[in-house]
Amino acid sequence: MEDDFFRYDLWIEEALRQVILRALQKTEIEGLPGDHHFYVTFRTNVPGVEIPPSLRAQHPDEMTIVLQNKFWDLLVTESGFSVGLSFNQIPAKLEVPFAAITAFVDPAVDFGLQFQ
Repeated sequence: MEDDFFRYDLWIEEALRQVILRALQKTEIEGLPGDHHFYVTFRTNVPGVEIPPSLRAQHPDEMTIVLQNKFWDLLVTESGFSVGLSFNQIPAKLEVPFAAITAFVDPAVDFGLQFQ
């Protein structure tokens, strides 16, 4: 179809996901300054998402995590990130591909992105 040749909608989403990549890369290296913190919402049923079974049972479709004071081992790649977080004082490692992210918010600067 001629309308599908230029997929501007997909290209824009790809470009905006690069903003998340850069924010997380900077955080991986320098940490989070001041009041900055991130709310990251992602689809839990996307291939490549790795979360503990107990969290998957609680969040079969979508989950929001907060990267603020208590996270560790943030590792960012071109395709996604992994991070350690505690849930009810139980440590867990999560792996999230950027393609699974549906929202990214930094309330400290009133910045947010939403994806289809």
